[in-house]
Amino acid sequence: MIRQQMEYGAIFAKVMAMYGKMLKDDDWRRLCECRSIAEICKFLSSHRGWSSTMSELPVNPTVKVLETAVRRRVYEESERLSKYLVIEDKKYLRLFLCRFEYDFILDALKPKDTGSAEQLPKSIELTDFMRKNSSVNLGELERSRSFSDVQNAVRDSIYYRPLSELKPDAETGMPSYREAGVVLENAYFKSVFAYLSGKYKGGGRKKLEETIGLEADLLNTVSIIRLQRSFNTSLERADELLIPISYHLKPEFLHSLSEAKSEGEALDMLRRSPFGKHLEGADTNNIESLFYKSMEKFCRRLIKTGGAELGVPQAYLILKELECKKLCRVIEAVASGIDPRNVI
Repeated sequence: MIRQQMEYGAIFAKVMAMYGKMLKDDDWRRLCECRSIAEICKFLSSHRGWSSTMSELPVNPTVKVLETAVRRRVYEESERLSKYLVIEDKKYLRLFLCRFEYDFILDALKPKDTGSAEQLPKSIELTDFMRKNSSVNLGELERSRSFSDVQNAVRDSIYYRPLSELKPDAETGMPSYREAGVVLENAYFKSVFAYLSGKYKGGGRKKLEETIGLEADLLNTVSIIRLQRSFNTSLERADELLIPISYHLKPEFLHSLSEAKSEGEALDMLRRSPFGKHLEGADTNNIESLFYKSMEKFCRRLIKTGGAELGVPQAYLILKELECKKLCRVIEAVASGIDPRNVI
């Protein structure tokens, strides 16, 4: 216990300091009252958690520049926390960062919007730490023009084999974007769980597994409801489309959910299950926000009650990722003239 306190005490203190600078409910209320990007920038510039980011931007940044700076914060904070970790935990953090590689690979596979007025390389979001620790050749990935280019760029990563099993479309030369997202997400969760159960030697394995397990369960829950709503013909393939990790939700229960007659029936089954405690306030109209709200609630509780172990900084990084995504949604809504309260 004393040794663990010595190893994780410094990073725990750092996390608590960073956590105290996150956006609070009142901050989100004020952001939702903004009517222009200039007003959002003014607010963020005065906020202690975002002032440093805003100080590095032009006086009147474009929407793309602002969103890029917001997304970059997750990588910057991962780098700050890594300095406080012992070698064993740095190995795990490296695997944890594969969740961000997933976004870059999907971006490379996405049909390019040639009509967009402003095209910024996604690599601008990256820090030197991410470039150094990524097993994906990010330069090759950014320059890729074909599926084979993407495969070559990821050949040393956990994503190479699952991507190689996809069949490219005869016309576009690219695989289905939706199917690529599924196999990349599945590869990430399988690799993280395999590492935790077989190779991880650091402290707090149970909390790490609980966090990643809940994340997988919530994503599977949202996926099944979406299949029930919009892709009913794909329900027979639900077993292969879902993340192959069973933490709270076992395969038999997930299969029974896929056989429900409607999304409402599936949601009722979930509410009556032990997993129902994570579905407070969920209904078929807001199921997309279930993942964000449930993960945020869980990670905040873990940070407040957790001790000196790696689960606390992992929970913080997930929270920061959620905050940045939420902030980007607010920025996009304001830029489009939409009420931000409808997207958060």
